Amino acid sequence: MAKKIISHADLTRGTASVKRTFIRKAKKGIYLTKKLSKEEVLQKIASTLQLTPRSLYSVDRKKYLEEWYHTLLIEIDEIHEDLRVKKNLSSVKELKNLTVEQLMEEVSDLKQILMAYQTKCEEQALVIETMIKQVVKRHERVEKI
Repeated sequence: MAKKIISHADLTRGTASVKRTFIRKAKKGIYLTKKLSKEEVLQKIASTLQLTPRSLYSVDRKKYLEEWYHTLLIEIDEIHEDLRVKKNLSSVKELKNLTVEQLMEEVSDLKQILMAYQTKCEEQALVIETMIKQVVKRHERVEKI
C-alpha cells in the first residue's frame, strides 16, 4: 500500500475543518462536561484527510498538531467563558450545572409530551377497537340473512 503524501496546506485545511466542528460542539456546551481528548481530535483529523492517525506523527506534523491542539483547547475555554458571561454566572462550574439543569428540564418536558402521546394512542386504540366491533357486528348480521 502506497503512502499518501499530504502537504502542509492540506493539513491546515483539514485541521480548519475539524476545528469548526469542535468549535460548533463547544458552543452547544458539549465540552463543559467532558474533556476534548487529543486522540479524538487526531482521529477526526485523520478521517478528514483519509489517513491513519499514526501517519500524522511525522516531525513537522506533530509539532504543528501539538500547537494547533493547544490553541483549540484555549479557544474552547474562551467559548465557555463567553457562555458564562452571557448567562451572568460566576464560574464555569455553575454554567455546567445550569446546562445539566436545562437538560433535566428538557427531559421532563419530553416525558410529559411522551405521556400525552401515550394516552392519546390508548384513546385511539379504544376507538379503533369499538369501530372494529361495530364492523364485525354489521357483517355478522349480513351473513345471517
